Amino acid sequence: MFSRKKNYLKQIYKQSPKTMRFIIEVSLDNYNEVFNGWDPSPIKRRDIEPELLNYIEQCAYDIPLKYGIELNFHLPKNLYNEKKENLTKVALINNFKFITHFINRKLALYYRKILVYIILSFSFLAAGFLIKQHGNFDVVLTTLIEGLYIGGWVFLWEAFSLFFFSSQETRGKLKRYTRFIDSPVHFYYQ
Repeated sequence: MFSRKKNYLKQIYKQSPKTMRFIIEVSLDNYNEVFNGWDPSPIKRRDIEPELLNYIEQCAYDIPLKYGIELNFHLPKNLYNEKKENLTKVALINNFKFITHFINRKLALYYRKILVYIILSFSFLAAGFLIKQHGNFDVVLTTLIEGLYIGGWVFLWEAFSLFFFSSQETRGKLKRYTRFIDSPVHFYYQ
């Protein structure tokens, strides 16, 4: 099955014979097409063009994480400019690092929420258990105990859901962007 998947990938993406990395190729008319035209920041901090970023993300999602990737940009021969090429490479890597920074912040927020939900869950369950131990139940007390149990289980489920479902996709995205940071960027002129 894995060889079928790899053969399928080889039909869609070229593979470098030297590094065995899969190549994501992009044709450009000029260097500025890499960056968002609405971003007034200096080149080293400018955002990547959203359509280009989406294309690269989709390609990275197609290629399993166990395989390396390369980014190859093709430009017209008359546009060769070593300084712009190097600035573009630095800006791409900076942008990927910037995105990973925000993904890490999002994961840290998830983990803080998980901790708070677990503490609240055990607090509610413990409070319900302790109140139940005192006996003397009337309708209000019984309702309070049941509410504490339900609240405790809901907070525990929310922590479980955040850890296993919500943060899983975010961790996968972090791995893909980390792979971008480690990927070589090449420019070819035709």
